[in-house]
Amino acid sequence: MTAFPESSLYLITDRDLSRGRSTPDVVKAALAGGVDVVQLRDKQVETALMIEDGLRLRELTAQAGKPLIVNDRIDVALAIEADGAHVGQTDIPAVMARTLLPAPMLLGVSTSEADMARRAHREGADYVGFGPLYHTATKQTVASPRGLSMLPQVLDAMPLPVVVLGGISLDNIEDVVAAGADHVAVCSCIVAADDVQRAAATLKERMEKARARRLASTA
Repeated sequence: MTAFPESSLYLITDRDLSRGRSTPDVVKAALAGGVDVVQLRDKQVETALMIEDGLRLRELTAQAGKPLIVNDRIDVALAIEADGAHVGQTDIPAVMARTLLPAPMLLGVSTSEADMARRAHREGADYVGFGPLYHTATKQTVASPRGLSMLPQVLDAMPLPVVVLGGISLDNIEDVVAAGADHVAVCSCIVAADDVQRAAATLKERMEKARARRLASTA
């Protein structure tokens, strides 16, 4: 199993936004561009096809030495020997997911406030997702955009990695990292890009530069 990185550009897949390209083709290009973590998210597809895609992603991420996480589907994560699974607040409860995932498989849990993040930590999460940071049409959610002002509360509350997500793009990723984020999740700005590899590389470059500036300012 591949460990969760110290900082990461975290890709969430979306078949509907990939402009007819297969999920493995998108992920292969994104990994070449510098993506650090891949989450396979496919709410609509049949299980057999999700497993087929997942096995190919398992090959690609293993070759790159990057973690592969499966959204929601604990069964698929186990079947393809992924590095972990990610559950939301309306999915299987985190405490149950933790009992189903053998160590060292990772468990990620979606949160939208500091108290949720603390609970996820108590229930066995290895990292938490926090968002949506900004408005996003990629995923339906009942939570309103949290904005950068709430981010420090969640970061301060967590000894775990916090992956921020929701509406993050080339235009705002530097602001997000400057506000303290070491892990940034994106979807449409990579999977829907004309050039997936270049989009990933540009995001990664801006993220790394912003992180270097932030760390230098606090040294």
